[in-house]
Formats: sequence, C-alpha cells, structure tokens
Amino acid sequence: MINRNNLRNTAVFQVQYSSEQRMALFSQIFTALLLLHLVGGSEAAAPQTPSCHASAGVPGTPGHNGVPGRDGRDGKDGAAGPKGEKGEPGLSMHGHPGKAGPAGAAGPPGPTGRVGPPGPQGPKGVPGSPGSVPNDLITSLQFEVQALKARLTVAEKILSFSTFRKVGQKLFLTHRTEATFDRGQKLCTDAGWTLAVPRNEAENKALSEMITQVAASHAYIGATDREKEGQFVDVHKAPLTFTKWKNGEPNNNNGSEHCAGIYTSGEWNDFNCDINRKIICETES
Repeated sequence: MINRNNLRNTAVFQVQYSSEQRMALFSQIFTALLLLHLVGGSEAAAPQTPSCHASAGVPGTPGHNGVPGRDGRDGKDGAAGPKGEKGEPGLSMHGHPGKAGPAGAAGPPGPTGRVGPPGPQGPKGVPGSPGSVPNDLITSLQFEVQALKARLTVAEKILSFSTFRKVGQKLFLTHRTEATFDRGQKLCTDAGWTLAVPRNEAENKALSEMITQVAASHAYIGATDREKEGQFVDVHKAPLTFTKWKNGEPNNNNGSEHCAGIYTSGEWNDFNCDINRKIICETES
C-alpha cells in the first residue's frame, strides 16, 4: 500500500529544474494525488490494519515551465537626477519676421525746412457779392479826408515859405518879405495864420534867431497899443502874458510908435506901424 504521507512529501519536494522538467514533474505529482484520493476512499470503507513504512521514491523528471504571470503595476516616479551638462549651441538661423507692433508715440517736430519755390498762379476767383458801407462810416471817412486835405494845404503853405522854425507846438514862418504892420498882418491872415507873438522865453529866443537867419536887424511882432496908449494887446485884442521890452521902451517916440517889434538880441521896442519891416507869421503845428 502506498503511504499518503510519503506521497505528500514527494509532492512538496522542491528542486531547480528546467521548464520541461517542471511540467513533467507536475504531471507525475498530479497523477500521484489522484491515486491517493482513490486509495484513501477504499481505506475508509475497509478496516485499517497496521502497515510498514516504505522509503521515499526517486524524484521524477521536472515538469515544463508554467505560463508567465501578468505584469505588475508601475512603481512611483523616483527622485530627479542631477542637472545635465550644457548642450551645444543651436544653429544660428533667423526665423520668419513677426507681426508689426503698434505705432509708437509721435516724436517732436523736426526743424523747419527751407521755403520752396512759389507755385503757379491760381485761377481768378468768383466775384464776391456787392458790399455795403454803413452811413456813419462813410461820414467818418469823409471827415478824415477833409482833415487830410486841410493838413495837406497847410503843408503846402508851409513849404511855400522859404524859412520856418518849430519851437514846442508853435511854428514860425517867413517869406523874408518886408511890409508895413497892417500889410504884414494881411499876408499872414491870407495864409491862415497871424503875426508872430512870443508867449515865453523859448519862443522869444527862437524868433530872434530866425531874424538873424534872414539877415535882418528886427521884425514886427503881432502886438499894438492902438486901442489904448501904453497897453499892448495881440491881434485878437488879448493882453500880453509875456513881454521883453528894451530898457526905456515902449516910449511912443514922437507919438507915432504903436506897433511892437523884436531885435536880434531878443529885446522888444515900439515902432512906427507904417514903415516896412520883416514879416514873420506863426501857427500851431
């Protein structure tokens, strides 16, 4: 009889074999287990009797290798390795140009260029509508024209005199003509002026210098005492506010000196009105 324990010992005997040997061994073990099962069943029915122990048999040929097992699950990522060495520089190649960026802010204006040559003359424009001038503007222009004409007339008269001198706002003029007092006054009045009458020292000095300029020793001035002896007034019968009488003058010599005159020294004297003397006129400039 086959001992069950011996069969188990034989089944668990482990030896390193090739895959073919393992498959053969597996087949033998499977056959032994099957026989053990059958024998065990018959021993349970029959009464057991003592038996002797048998020695272990010789190991059979190893069976064939089994089918490879399935792949196990991937393990976790390991720690990062050390930094590698710097690689060689890549090829020097220019890529395609990128898109144009947005326009920048306007820069400061540049210097002014030189003036170019004049262009061709343009065509004649369309005539404008007739304008209208306000009546008050026309009147104002008319007054200005009249004033200009008057000033032009005065200028022409001044230029008609051979000698003139300006002092302050007054203008002294002469034709170097000699005449009586009344005749001289008419000459000045016809020109729109009057016989000269100094009103201050500056005018008196300018008038005396003008007499020297026309090569004369004295000239009439526009003042008389015909209305009242000893009280000289100008041609407008206004009292004199400035005088420069020579010492002892006016003296009305022989009762016939009623017209004032001036020497080159600037001093005044009373003269006979009917004797011809230099005539000097005056006007406000």
